[in-house]
Amino acid sequence: MAIVFTLMGCSKDNDETKEQESQNLDQMYQEIIALSLVTTESCTNSDDWAFTAIGHKSCGGPTGYIAYSLKIDTAAFLKKVENYTKAQKEFNIKWGIPSTCEMAIPPTGVSCVDGKATLVFD
Repeated sequence: MAIVFTLMGCSKDNDETKEQESQNLDQMYQEIIALSLVTTESCTNSDDWAFTAIGHKSCGGPTGYIAYSLKIDTAAFLKKVENYTKAQKEFNIKWGIPSTCEMAIPPTGVSCVDGKATLVFD
């Protein structure tokens, strides 16, 4: 009986660790969104914007794409995106997270729509 309770206790600890890791990923993603300026910077010239792949699906490939302002420190921003993508891949492997195996279609550019940077898919 003691073994059962010990194993149940370990399982709960793993769930908390998984939840904490998930929260850390969410926090990293929110920081990336904030740094991209996509939600705060008015888009008046699409030439001032670019996009990059972000995240990692269990089947491979990015979970999506994100627009970002070229007025930011792009090298530091792209490094954060890279770190997030790597962390998400490790999380998916560690916890056996499934995903759809659909390929996220890359956008063809960024357009300014109603003052917001919007990914364009042709």
